[in-house]
Amino acid sequence: MKSNKLNIFVLLTCSLIIVGFVFFSSGVENLVHNFNSLNFWWIAAAIGCMLLYWLLESVILHIMIKPMYKKQKFLNSVRVSMGGQYFNSITPFSSGGQPFQAYYLKKQGVQLGVAINSLLSKFIIYQVALVIVSAVLLGLRLGYFQQKVSNFALIVLVGFLINLIVMLCLIGFALFKNTTRKISRGIIRFLAKIRIFKDPDEKIAYMDGELEKFSACFKEMVKDLPTMIVSFLLSIVQLIVYMAVPYMIYKAFGLSEIDFLTIIAAQSFVMMISSFIPIPGAGVGAEGFFYFFFQQFFIKEGQLGLALILWRVITFYFTIVVGAFFAVKANKKNGPEPDSIEEDVPAGEEDIQV
Repeated sequence: MKSNKLNIFVLLTCSLIIVGFVFFSSGVENLVHNFNSLNFWWIAAAIGCMLLYWLLESVILHIMIKPMYKKQKFLNSVRVSMGGQYFNSITPFSSGGQPFQAYYLKKQGVQLGVAINSLLSKFIIYQVALVIVSAVLLGLRLGYFQQKVSNFALIVLVGFLINLIVMLCLIGFALFKNTTRKISRGIIRFLAKIRIFKDPDEKIAYMDGELEKFSACFKEMVKDLPTMIVSFLLSIVQLIVYMAVPYMIYKAFGLSEIDFLTIIAAQSFVMMISSFIPIPGAGVGAEGFFYFFFQQFFIKEGQLGLALILWRVITFYFTIVVGAFFAVKANKKNGPEPDSIEEDVPAGEEDIQV
């Protein structure tokens, strides 16, 4: 609970910094003028994209759980998905969503092992889809952005490589268990030697257990190839829908010079680079990279600042508000908060983590 309050405080502080910067750099009169000239049908379309994004998130989660837990209801999948969206938004590296989802699924009657298997499988598929979509968009629009954005290749390459490494590590953990175990043990012993932490044997034992579970999860996922393919295709659609939000905002300003593919490519670059900023919601970083990539599209005075605020409100703060409703309802209904998930795990499962 205390950590959540701290995260929310950090979020509010970052938000105030961004709003202050936008008002200072754009000017109130310019912001008001641009706001009054917006086509709110396109703003409604942007909000519709987020609603569709949430729906697809729930559908993907549902089809991952349903084969292993036949009693799963779609409404419960929606509740789990939206509560996870809230905790992802308010925790660093979006790390709070999966523990909440595992906790809530268990409260609904899903075995903890099934819940973790489904969530990990979904995460792997999403990460693969993100890398592939980003790679395709990067290939299609590389020349354009190299001409328009200084140091573009270096900035985007770093973000792309980070996501690629995460994807390869996830797959490598599952396919090359023994090699991964040796590398992990070497890293742990090295970190213990330079006194980053104590008890290397305990950390090695924990890591070995996690690798076993992760490998077993991946093998189960591969067995159900149709579900994996459908989830992958839906994840691609989900990503494109999310990336379309800035395009809807762009059209709301009455602009039409830049095509759809270029704008969703810019959004994919923002996602790649900002996803590993260690602040809840990638605060300041997400806004900074949006400003960096989209300043070439919103060129009139005050447009970029207003576009940034609209984008952040629709894609992030809207998610927090709606997701909080499901998270609070879950906590009231089910008792302890997600932070106490470990206390609620049955004997023999206490070492399972998400």
